[in-house]
Amino acid sequence: MDGKSKLAKNTVIYAIGNFGTKILSYIMVLVYSYFITPDDMGYYDLVLTTISMLQPLIIFQINDGVFRFLIDSSEKKQKSIIGNSLKFLSFTAVITEILFCIFCGFYNIKYAVWIGLLLISTMFFTLLQDIIRGLGKNKEYAFYGILNSLIMLFAEIIGLVVLKLGVEALIISKVLAYIVCIIFMIAKNSEIKVSFKEKFNYSEFKPVIKYSFPLVPNTVCWWVVNSSDRYIILFFLGTAYNGIYSMSNKFPTILTTITSIFYLAWQESAIKEYNSPSRDKFYSEIFKKYYVLLFTLCLCAIPATRFVIELFVSESYKHAWRFTGFLYLGAAFSALSSFLGMGYQISKETQRSILTTIFAAALNIIINISCVKLIGLHAASLSTFLAYLFLMTIRIQHSKRYFNLQVNWLKFILLFASVIIFMYLTFVIPNLWLCLILEIIAIIILIVLNQSLILPMLKKLTIKFK
Repeated sequence: MDGKSKLAKNTVIYAIGNFGTKILSYIMVLVYSYFITPDDMGYYDLVLTTISMLQPLIIFQINDGVFRFLIDSSEKKQKSIIGNSLKFLSFTAVITEILFCIFCGFYNIKYAVWIGLLLISTMFFTLLQDIIRGLGKNKEYAFYGILNSLIMLFAEIIGLVVLKLGVEALIISKVLAYIVCIIFMIAKNSEIKVSFKEKFNYSEFKPVIKYSFPLVPNTVCWWVVNSSDRYIILFFLGTAYNGIYSMSNKFPTILTTITSIFYLAWQESAIKEYNSPSRDKFYSEIFKKYYVLLFTLCLCAIPATRFVIELFVSESYKHAWRFTGFLYLGAAFSALSSFLGMGYQISKETQRSILTTIFAAALNIIINISCVKLIGLHAASLSTFLAYLFLMTIRIQHSKRYFNLQVNWLKFILLFASVIIFMYLTFVIPNLWLCLILEIIAIIILIVLNQSLILPMLKKLTIKFK
């Protein structure tokens, strides 16, 4: 199977495990707006944001290292990597829970027990998912994505609508979903069960840690670019504003989900195709299709988000659509930055990725703090976009060390400018009918510019259902 076919197949598999059920989760966002106040939504968002920051600090980002080493290791070596990684995580999890209990003794944390369980279950779920992916069990990986989302969705409905637990229902639902999936993953995979009997061997695990540890500051800096906005908003504007911004972020997360699906497949294909003589041509073609798809999706998403929020979301969150434009662009440039950053992972030179992300994180904080008093929540979305734009600009230069991309910059800039124009028009038009016209134009542009992706898919579907 050639590189493109393999990439397409893996993308479909990961999409099955992520996208369908994620759409149901995003529909639940509309339900949240009627059952959870902006203050509580802001608190919940801070909990998730804090956990996403703590995770790489606690486990040294070994899940990325485990995937990278499993993908091209022998069966015996894989057994050692899995066993060592699980024992390493178990040790750090115990230390983390002890420190968390001490912290809760000094500070009154709402839902502390559930938050502690969420922190640990998130780390184990993430590691086990990357182990399964590293073993090449992509269909199984997709299944657990579906299972996790469905359990979470069902538990959220029961907790919010029936039991009236409010924001606590969201935390409990995540914990239950992760724990059930962890049990299934361990029970189903003999490689994982057998590895628990292995003794921890630091010398064998050292290469994984050496690869993973430089990713920690890089991941933390990504967190700063993605999530530090919440703390700045909390400090300068308050929890309710954080809740509104959290609602704004829910919609661009759909685009992030699409890009994360592609990235999972691309990560595997890029590594396997790196030594191919047609590598540069393959990478360039994929990059072109990727940025065209991203920008045209932004065109469609921006007016659609205003339409959905004004019609279906609770009055408390009605202004959330105003902050989504730059967040969509931020998600697009984040995806392009990740694509370009693949060179660091392929060559195992992860240290080189750190500096670029540190600069982007610093820029994000400086712009955010400088502008938040002047333009409010717009500062958070604008700083996120500018940080990712800066990061992509640096990485396009760095990528030349690993591969040579041929980019049509005129086309790139015209598409980017089109998104800015659509943002402006969506912001100033007086009613939703004009917004609907914008959406129709955006869909036409999407179809026309992505024919090379859409037509082969339609042909395959036509053949399948004949």
